Amino acid sequence: MHHDSPDGHGVWMDDTRYLSDYKVLVNGVEPEATGLSADAGVLVFELTSGPLHIHLERYLTGGLHDRFTFTNPGTTSYGAFVDLMFAADFAAMLRVRGILPAAAPRPVAEVPGWQGMVLREAASDSHVTQVTVVPDGRHHRVELEPGQQFLLRVDVIPRGAAEVRDFDAGVQSVRESYATWSAECAHFETDNPQLNELIEQSLSDMRMLCDSYPTGVYPTGGLPWFAVPFGRDALFASMFALPMNPDIARGALRFLAEHQGRKEDAGTEEQPGKILHEVRRGEVVESGVWPHILFGTVDATPLFLCGLAEMHDWTGDDALLVELRPAAQMALAWCFQYGDSDQDGWIDYMSARGWKDSDDSLTHTDGSKPLPPAALCEVQAYFYRGLAGMARVWPDLKSKADEIERKFNHDFWMGRSKFVAQALDGAHRQVEAITSNPGHCLWAGIVSGGRAREVGQRLMEPDLWSGWGVRTLSDKAANYDPCSYHNGSIWPHDCALAAAGMRRAGCDREAELLARSILEAGMAFPDRRPPELWCGNPRQPGELPNDYRNSCSPQNWAAASTFSLLSTLLGLEADAPNGRLRIAPLKTQLFHRVQVTGLHFKGERIDFTVEGDRVKKGRIPSGIKIET
Repeated sequence: MHHDSPDGHGVWMDDTRYLSDYKVLVNGVEPEATGLSADAGVLVFELTSGPLHIHLERYLTGGLHDRFTFTNPGTTSYGAFVDLMFAADFAAMLRVRGILPAAAPRPVAEVPGWQGMVLREAASDSHVTQVTVVPDGRHHRVELEPGQQFLLRVDVIPRGAAEVRDFDAGVQSVRESYATWSAECAHFETDNPQLNELIEQSLSDMRMLCDSYPTGVYPTGGLPWFAVPFGRDALFASMFALPMNPDIARGALRFLAEHQGRKEDAGTEEQPGKILHEVRRGEVVESGVWPHILFGTVDATPLFLCGLAEMHDWTGDDALLVELRPAAQMALAWCFQYGDSDQDGWIDYMSARGWKDSDDSLTHTDGSKPLPPAALCEVQAYFYRGLAGMARVWPDLKSKADEIERKFNHDFWMGRSKFVAQALDGAHRQVEAITSNPGHCLWAGIVSGGRAREVGQRLMEPDLWSGWGVRTLSDKAANYDPCSYHNGSIWPHDCALAAAGMRRAGCDREAELLARSILEAGMAFPDRRPPELWCGNPRQPGELPNDYRNSCSPQNWAAASTFSLLSTLLGLEADAPNGRLRIAPLKTQLFHRVQVTGLHFKGERIDFTVEGDRVKKGRIPSGIKIET
């Protein structure tokens, strides 16, 4: 680990870096890495240094746990000096990222301890890192005969908050936790080995990126910078994963309801009923520089309604619907009151703070900034879907949803382009940029019939369609840049929503092509791991997707998109309250056969197999009807 690495090396907890530098030197030189494998939460590194072979096992539970096995595979004895170097800067995540300026360094004392040391920041009771080394000491003289081994164990415990346990017992505990997670999740096995690797990697990444809270499991954002609770990200990820594991949605919805806005606070943008944007901890929060909870997003609140309705569609969990009814009522009140600042019927915001939350993501075609407040098309679509879904609790909302649908198709429809405007500005002028945002509108169902098919087909025209997915902005736009964060890049979650919307619109050919392209991109990346986003360069034969330099990988809604795309290809539609599950698979070049085991639906587990576009039913519990 190197404190000045561009991707935030370190041992982190609660947005604080408890170990910033960590080196193992053999005769003063870092060993050369020759191999790496990962399985069920345990990493195994293979390294060499001169004639020595070094086998490093690592797992993370309450801290970092390493076991080195130094082996002399030669025919003569060999001696070497092994030195360990540790440092802690207790830096805040937002300072390391460069969001906030670096703080003045505080002295860190190194206090000798039993079998190791304690790194402690001056005048702090919480900035303490326990480092345990067995055998004791940071400097070792190793003399190995042929075939002989030397074992070295290192445990790094932030705040000294966890007990150092037997290493093999710790490894076994981690493996068991992954086995339990796997058993709790549905499994998709195809006749495409590379796709199976992508599916398993996505499943494992979601497990790694989920934290436990009193409210249940919660899907955090991604690594290296976003391993904290986010509102929008968690709602999308949990909705995508409902047929795979609905406990993610239950935990996310409960957490967001517990931390829902209760008061007006201009500093954090909190308002009654509003759903949070992100949670931060550590020094910047404790010193008052940054809020613990930020509410600065316009879309998480209507998405909460979508997530609650979608959860009920898949689980039929009436008890959870009743439990979260007060939170839903508060979210509705926010949408109608605070969300619509000028009371024109649209949820708006003073800046583009939807999922495309960069400063340059909303511009008119001439490059000018829209007059605030802006009403983003996808936010209205989420609200429509949330209203239609929550009409199961409050039937009067159905007429309100119908009214929004009619008004949306009048105000946002661009007749000449036969497409949906990205937004309305403060003067009710359409922002006519050709973007990926209308794909979310297809997913929500606010555009239907012939217009929906036109949108689905338009998204797949060459200026938006790269071959590796749908670009966030047309390559004909003046501000297009294939490597821009939101003005030309490709995001898997964005495309997963569009693909699902295309199926809803009857654009099956387009849906299959888009879903296949995103899954093929994920299969092309190292470790079969889909990153947060990639660049929008045109797909060329034999070339890989152009990696976006600062993309989070792993990232939760990217991993969850794998399961949304599979649901789209399988044509899964859930109606748990009436016990009906539709399976309408598309033929795809990705696979011919897929076996689905333990799919979650209405509190039961379902097995089935798809061959081409035919469905063969397996285990189907009583009271459930499968429609094909």
